[in-house]
Amino acid sequence: MHLTVKDLSRIRFVGSLGLDLEARFAELRYADTRPDEFADWRMKVRRRLRQASTSGGPGTGFLRRAPGAPPHADTRRFSSVAVVPFWGRIRNHLEQEREARGRAVLSGGVESLLNELHPSISWHAPLLHVDDEQEGQRADPLGEGLVIAPSLFALGPMVLDAETGGQDAPVLVYNVSPTTDTAAGLWQQEEDRTAALSDLLGHTRANVLESLRSPMSISEISRRLDLSHPSVSRHLGVLRRSGMVAPERRDNLTLHRLTHLGETVLGRRD
Repeated sequence: MHLTVKDLSRIRFVGSLGLDLEARFAELRYADTRPDEFADWRMKVRRRLRQASTSGGPGTGFLRRAPGAPPHADTRRFSSVAVVPFWGRIRNHLEQEREARGRAVLSGGVESLLNELHPSISWHAPLLHVDDEQEGQRADPLGEGLVIAPSLFALGPMVLDAETGGQDAPVLVYNVSPTTDTAAGLWQQEEDRTAALSDLLGHTRANVLESLRSPMSISEISRRLDLSHPSVSRHLGVLRRSGMVAPERRDNLTLHRLTHLGETVLGRRD
């Protein structure tokens, strides 16, 4: 890929290409049974697929289709059991990756970043080489710039055209393999995550934190959770000192909101 000065100036990062494309990648990852950090996820998906199959839902015979292939009913059903239940944590994981790469650009510049994205991606001005096992392929942005997107499920780096990637420029996708500890958190069932949060913070304090997905005053939290004002204030004080909650003034009202740490602890929702 030949990148002009204009292309380099228009490089931007996104946290994700969205649920639909990630589900396409997930189909390919599910069919690839080599031992990796997705083994527990495959096991959960197989169990859900068997349950869905016995109730007239999707079976297990999904096609290995390219990310740019037209949507298929099986893809949507597969996504509903394989990606949607984990999407909040997946999206949060990818957003953290995007933010880390943004900091890397500020500290090391674009050239350094492009050479550190993935072992199969290298930058030798003015050419960006992407080893995606497709011999002789070339895609030049022609001044449109380049969108760079991490993917959890992609099997390897690839270049998508603007239409397939759902962007206004070609998209460079690179896969972000989770560590063992990260994978364990990603594949948690929602009820397991809620229970773990209650174990960590206590049931009432976890509920106070959960209520702040939208900024609220003490009075609003008190009414929603049926708690006294002093009790809410005490829990907010602990959460504030822990860095998970911050106050902000709006007109004559003090609202309490989640910090980035608080959002990370809860996991972002759609």
